[in-house]
Amino acid sequence: MDRRALFFLGAALTCGLIVPLTDAPLRWVPEVLALTYVVLAFASYLDARSNR
Repeated sequence: MDRRALFFLGAALTCGLIVPLTDAPLRWVPEVLALTYVVLAFASYLDARSNR
């Protein structure tokens, strides 16, 4: 698997884990970041797959 995709999945997991620790008014920030990192991981995986 692509190392960039693994990094983005790890970053998404980290953001997901800090959601409960975030203040309620700012909870949307790690949620949006986690979703963004999942999309980036998928795009990176598709890029690596198409280059093979």
